[in-house]
Amino acid sequence: MNDDPEYPSAPTDPAQGPSSEPLSSTAQIINWPAPHDDLAQMEFSQYAANVRVLPPRPKFIPHLGHFCAFIALLVVTLIAALIGTLIVVHVEMPRIPLPKLPGVVAQNIVIGISMQVFWYALLWGLCALVFGLWWKASAGMSFAQGIHWNGAVVRRWAVVLAGIGFATGLLITLAGNFVPMPKAPPILEDLTRSRLGAWILMAFGVTLAPLTEELAFRGLLLPGLVNVFRWLEQRRAITETVVRTVGIPLSILLTSLPFALMHAQQVSDSWGPVLLIGCVSIVLCIVRLRTGSLASSVVVHAFYNLTLFTGLLIQTDGFRHLEKLKG
Repeated sequence: MNDDPEYPSAPTDPAQGPSSEPLSSTAQIINWPAPHDDLAQMEFSQYAANVRVLPPRPKFIPHLGHFCAFIALLVVTLIAALIGTLIVVHVEMPRIPLPKLPGVVAQNIVIGISMQVFWYALLWGLCALVFGLWWKASAGMSFAQGIHWNGAVVRRWAVVLAGIGFATGLLITLAGNFVPMPKAPPILEDLTRSRLGAWILMAFGVTLAPLTEELAFRGLLLPGLVNVFRWLEQRRAITETVVRTVGIPLSILLTSLPFALMHAQQVSDSWGPVLLIGCVSIVLCIVRLRTGSLASSVVVHAFYNLTLFTGLLIQTDGFRHLEKLKG
C-alpha cells in the first residue's frame, strides 16, 4: 500500500496491474502507458478510475507576507500623498515658507483630511493592482476574493449589521462613564476648529476611515494570523481544536492590540478609551470571522463611528456650538 496518499501508485507493467512503487513525478504519468499500447491504455484507465484524487492544499490567502507588503504600500502611498499635498499647498500659499508647510497641513483639518482622502484612495488603488495581480498569478483569485469582501452578506444582513454597530457605539459610550477619559483629546480639538471641518471629519469617519482600517486589520492582518494556525494544522502540528480555542482568540487579540494603539494618540494616550477601542476591535473581528465577510465588519465599523458622531451632533446642535465640546 502507498504510504503517501498524495502520490498514488501506478503499475510499471500494464499486464500486472498496479504496483507498490509510488509515482515520483508527473513524468511517470505522462510516459505511461505507451501512446500506441491500447491494452495498456485500457488497463491504465481502469486503474485511474479507482484512484482517489485528493484536492489540492488550500492557498493561505492572505498570509502575513501579504500584510507586510501592505505596510510597504502604506508607507509608499503616505509619502506620495504628503509630497503631493505639500506641493499643492505651496502653490496655493506661496508666501508660507517651505519648512512651515507641514505645520499648516497638520493644523488645518480640511487640508489634513483632504490629504488622507488622497492617501487612502491611492492606497486602495495600489493594493487592488498589486494584490490583484499577485493573487491572480498564484491562486487564480481576485483582490476582492483575497480579502474576503463578500458583499452579498451585507445585502442579506444589512439591518442586523447596522444594529450591531449602533449597539456597540451605545455600549462604548456608556462604558466611557466608568473608565478614566481625557478632558480634551486631540480628536475633539480637531472637531472644534471649524464647523466645516467637523462635518468633513464626520464624513471621512464613516466612509474612508473604517473602509481602510478594516482592509488593514480585518482584511489582511486578522486572516493572516489565523492562517498561521491553519498552516500548522494542515501539517498536523496542531489540531482543529487548538486552532479554534487558542489560534483564533490569539489572532483576535494580536489584531486588536495594534488597532487600539493606533488610535491612542487621538485620545491623549489614555488607557481608558484605548481599552474601549480594543473592545470595539474584538467585536469587529468576531463579525468578520463569523460572517466570512470584510464588507460586514466595514458596515459595523461605519455605523459604530456614525453613532459616536451622532452623539456629538446632538450635543453641539448640529456642530453649531462646538464650544460645548471643550467643557
